[in-house]
Amino acid sequence: MIRMVSVFALGLLAGVVLLVRLPALPEAVSAVGTATPETSFVPVTVPGVPDLPFEMDGDVKVFHLTAEKVIRKFRDPSDPGGGTREILTLGYNGSMPGPTIQVMEGDHVRIHFTNNWTMPTTVHWHGIELPNNMDGGSSMTQELVEPGGSYTYEFTLHQNAGTYMYHSGHMQAYQVGMGSSGFFIIHPRASRLPKVDKDFAFMLQIWSLPPHGNVPSTASMSFNYFTMNGMTGPDIPHMTVKQGEQVRIRLANLSMMSHPIHIHGFTFDVTDMGGGFLPPHLRWPTNTMSINAGETRAVELTAHTPGKWMFHCHFLHHIMNDMEFLPIPGQPHQMSHGEGMFTMLHVLKPGEMPGTGGHPGHGMAETDS
Repeated sequence: MIRMVSVFALGLLAGVVLLVRLPALPEAVSAVGTATPETSFVPVTVPGVPDLPFEMDGDVKVFHLTAEKVIRKFRDPSDPGGGTREILTLGYNGSMPGPTIQVMEGDHVRIHFTNNWTMPTTVHWHGIELPNNMDGGSSMTQELVEPGGSYTYEFTLHQNAGTYMYHSGHMQAYQVGMGSSGFFIIHPRASRLPKVDKDFAFMLQIWSLPPHGNVPSTASMSFNYFTMNGMTGPDIPHMTVKQGEQVRIRLANLSMMSHPIHIHGFTFDVTDMGGGFLPPHLRWPTNTMSINAGETRAVELTAHTPGKWMFHCHFLHHIMNDMEFLPIPGQPHQMSHGEGMFTMLHVLKPGEMPGTGGHPGHGMAETDS
């Protein structure tokens, strides 16, 4: 008997579509709940990105992952009216980045993959220890999954809890450059990690977009758009937490450059360097952490001071999109909005209710009570 389970009660998308337009995203987000005796962990919230639901087939967690084209909207700094550009990307199950897979140490997982792109592909499980024929390393370890085809990946998770990824394993410069990636989170089976109240994750991305174009150029190294979870600031939902809560922030980078991520007003501890969580004596404090291409990180902090604190890439042109290409002659060029790779850690003081997010001075509503 197969029974349906979803980490956050999300249903599978109905039908198979080749082109998906995403609904409007919230401007602020709070992480889901706290750990329960049944889970022993706090589920990860990836702002603006859903979880991938699963079924139970006996003791096997069964997922369904479908490669699809996805339209995302990026703010257009060259539009004085604050308009957006519809950008063609590659994603999974209607999302770019793809939906988050959340599992536990020791789980046996089965992932049925369907390719609805117009080109062959595979799925690589980045950082996961598994059998060679399940690795998704292009045609080196499996037959390519042709358009309309499918492949089943199945393996047991033997490694420690940590922050991992999945992404295309074929024509990576193009397919991953077009967005095909997602988080693969392994949670601890026992409560041996330091307690956190909220757990967030952000995928760092870069794009080369021609003036007024909507198809990224993956052959160009002149990157002019910078996003987190497929969104540009200030539209990236804020991390909303209560004063005094312990907060974990996970980061993943599949772009072609490093990103020194900095937080205002806090010092965080680096707790995961990509191979699982570090023992306490190997963690260290800082306020800026560089994440190189292909790496993941996790940092943790105590939200001791109320307010809205910037969380951003400290390559400062990465928080100013569209600096490379000027608009069509005769049209105004506006860069005052500061769209790019940044969001906020919103620490609520006692009695304060979450606002609508946004960033004062950037045309977004801000309502706190």
